Parts: sequence; C-alpha cells; structure tokens
Amino acid sequence: MGPIFGCSFRNALKLLMSNGFIPIKHLMRVIFVNTISIVGIPFRIRENFLYNQKIKRTRIQSPPIFIIGHWRSGTTHLHNLLCQDSQFGFITMLEASFPKSFLSNSFFKYFMNEFLPDTRPMDNMKMGIDETQEDEMALGNIFPYTLYNAWYFPKRMMEFYYKYVRFKNISIKAAQSWKKGYDYLIRKTTFNMKGKQLILKNPANTARIKFLLDLYPEAKFIHLYRNPFIVYLSTRHFYKKTMEKFMFQSVPSELIEENIIKIYKDLMKCYFNEKKSIPDKNLVEMKFEDLEVEPIDQLKKIYTTFNLSGFEKNKLKFTHYLERLKNYKKNRFQLKEKVIDKVKEHWSFTIDKWNYNVPDLT
Repeated sequence: MGPIFGCSFRNALKLLMSNGFIPIKHLMRVIFVNTISIVGIPFRIRENFLYNQKIKRTRIQSPPIFIIGHWRSGTTHLHNLLCQDSQFGFITMLEASFPKSFLSNSFFKYFMNEFLPDTRPMDNMKMGIDETQEDEMALGNIFPYTLYNAWYFPKRMMEFYYKYVRFKNISIKAAQSWKKGYDYLIRKTTFNMKGKQLILKNPANTARIKFLLDLYPEAKFIHLYRNPFIVYLSTRHFYKKTMEKFMFQSVPSELIEENIIKIYKDLMKCYFNEKKSIPDKNLVEMKFEDLEVEPIDQLKKIYTTFNLSGFEKNKLKFTHYLERLKNYKKNRFQLKEKVIDKVKEHWSFTIDKWNYNVPDLT
C-alpha cells in the first residue's frame, strides 16, 4: 500500500506513462495499482459530490503543528506520542491511502483491515487504518507532485526531490497546484477531525518551511534530529525493506546510497537556512536521544513553548503509551569503517553542530 495506492486513475496513468518502459517482472505491481485506482473512481466521484463544498468552507482555526526532521529520526514516535492527547487531530493510514474518498469509502476500509500488516516492515512499529500516518503519502494519492513517486521510479529520485520538495525546475502552475492540493488535504482533515488543531508529520516538509509559512503564517514546527550515523544506517535499511516492495524499476544499491547522502545534505542545509523565518515561539528543536531518555520533560517543553493547554491532563495518557512500548525492539545495525568515513565526509556539518560521536553499536 504505497503512496499512489489510492490515487486517481488519471494520475496513476500519467505517472506510469512519463517514466517509460517497466520490466515484466514488475508488471503485477503496476496492474494492482491501476486496478485499485479504477475501482476507486465511483467512490471519489460520490465523495466529491457530497463533501467538496463543505471542505472548501472549512476554516482552520488553530495553526497546524508540523513535526519535521529527516526520515528515521524518530518523527513517527513523537507523532504517535503527541496524538495521545485527544485535543489534536491527525491524518490516519486510511486517510493517507484514500484522501479523495475516505469519508465515504467503507469498501476500502474493510479491504485495508483485512490486508494491512500489523507492523511497519522497516521498524516494526504498529500499523492500522486509524493509526497516524504522514501527509506525504496522502499527497501522492492526490496529485503527482511528490517525492514518494521515487518509491516506484527510484532512478528519478533526485529529480523528484528537487522538484517536489525544493520546488526547483518546476513550473509556477505546478507549484501552485501543490499549495492548493496541500491546503485541500489540511482542510479535509480538519473537517474530518471536527475542527481540531492538527499535528502533521512529514520529513519532506523539513525543506518546505517557506512554502508552509506562506500557507499558514502562524504554523508551529517541531524539528527532531538524531545521530547522523544511525540515520544513515536506518534510512538505508528503510529503502531495502520498504521501497524495494514497490519499485517498478530496478536500480543498483549504490545509487540509492548516493541519493541518501545527497538528500540529507541538501534537506538539512535548507532547514538551517529557512528555519530563520520561524518565530522562536513557534519552533521547538529536539534531540531524539533526549526524547528517548526523558520523554515527559520533552513533551512539556513542546506544550510550554507553544503555549498549549492540556499537558498535565494528558500526562497519564503519555505515560501509559510509553509503558506499552517497553517491549519494543529497535533494529540493530553494524557500523562499518567505510560507512563511518562516508558519513563523516558528507554530513560533518550536522555531526559537529549537534556534537555527535560515532555510536557504539556492539
């Protein structure tokens, strides 16, 4: 169930046709995606008819809270933790998979309940149709302007990154379509969540701060960062365990690893530059290792900085959620000398800035 699992047939066809020949061994994946897209047509038409005007009239009363940070930095954990507080709304797995039909799509809800894995393949975190999900997946099911097209066509990963995360070499029309589509998603989620303030998690948004502030000038941001050596190993593991299940084309692992290096470097440099646009009262920067060791204190820091109510009221919920994670086992990696050298060579600007050392993974 990848990022174009619930998209329109037109978007799926456009994406497939713009990427040339697809090897026969990947043909069943293509057929599956297109079949789901075709089946979803009447649901999307019905939902547009029933809800489109209501969604357009929906007002965002409280500015969204964006959780950002490079992939594999612990953003999902923080998202799940904060969303234990019922005053916040969020995008669910069902909504991200079928953003144009989730309000009235009982068929696909049943389908996902039957076939969705219990845990994520890259890190064994819980999955479910009502669990939190990142909005980049929803965007891939709304329009073709998303980095996650690279899940299917990894040869074009850097092109997708520069176009749809950094908005370089992209037409003004496409950029405006991105803003319009994103705002539609936020309004629809707000409508579905009955006006609650949204907490949204999306690593790609780490380099979209200026775009997001254009849409939501009072938006709040939580930047989570983690030891770059661990981030590299975990990101590489993610591509191996997850992306390979969706690819419509084959690429050498060396290219994927090269892209990991490039994207991290550009993403973080862009963040350091654009975060200057965020008022101090609307930005929290947090070390993942601190969140692991003192989660309640770090949550209090978020509530205090953003002047949010409800921390003491929800403290017990946070504690109970953390108790349920006590038996969770993180992935274990081997850190070889060549990886250490590679990460030091390209990512020293974050290693030095955040004062990280080579971790002991023995």
